[in-house]
Amino acid sequence: MSVEEEKKKRGPPVLFELDINHLCWFCDITDRNPDATIVSTMSQVHGDSITNVIQLTSPDPKKDIERMRAHQLVKRVEVLTMSANSALLVVTSKYAAMTYKILHQTKVELLESPVTKSGVDSEILMAPSHKEMSDLITRMSEHKDYADVKLKKKRYLDAKDAISLSVFRTSGFFDLQSAKHLIAPKQAETFQKALDYGYYDIPKKISIEELAEKLGLSPSTVAEHLRKAEAKLLPIFWKVLKKL
Repeated sequence: MSVEEEKKKRGPPVLFELDINHLCWFCDITDRNPDATIVSTMSQVHGDSITNVIQLTSPDPKKDIERMRAHQLVKRVEVLTMSANSALLVVTSKYAAMTYKILHQTKVELLESPVTKSGVDSEILMAPSHKEMSDLITRMSEHKDYADVKLKKKRYLDAKDAISLSVFRTSGFFDLQSAKHLIAPKQAETFQKALDYGYYDIPKKISIEELAEKLGLSPSTVAEHLRKAEAKLLPIFWKVLKKL
């Protein structure tokens, strides 16, 4: 059977998103602190260990780092940079507990940095076919360390998607997919109400003071929630605009 015939038999590649809860320090740390978000930017396997460069966002990153260092799966934590509510870290942990180990046994590719929030890993992946996607989900679901695996969405790819996918990745399309996970619930709620009431319209339909009264918050608190939401969202939007 030729390569083309084999591809036709397997069916088209599939882009899909999974929510995964499993034995993993990413999940444990964010489960203990629902306001914390972990984004894994890169990884390197060496023997029975894996080293991840991660971005931690949290109201109290020092406390979360202490929890990481005390975690049974974590071997080493190095702090590269830290501010009041975020930190860039290099974390070495046991490879066997990571989703990477199962992924490396399949033909499925991780397309974007996993985002972990409230004890759940959200991952965007691509499989050569529906069968490979199903095989991965089955492997995870049957593994003793996996509590829950949910397929959130999937999309079959055709020839023209090869160009689109490249554009989306370089433009920050998948960054937008995970942007909602970077915003704390209060920031998201305030930002949504600001949009709903016309705070960002030109001219403005509502002032900070009026918005604060509707939300039952002080003007300074509303302004702070909006500032933090904008600080997380605007760089992603600009990344997209520069590439379009």
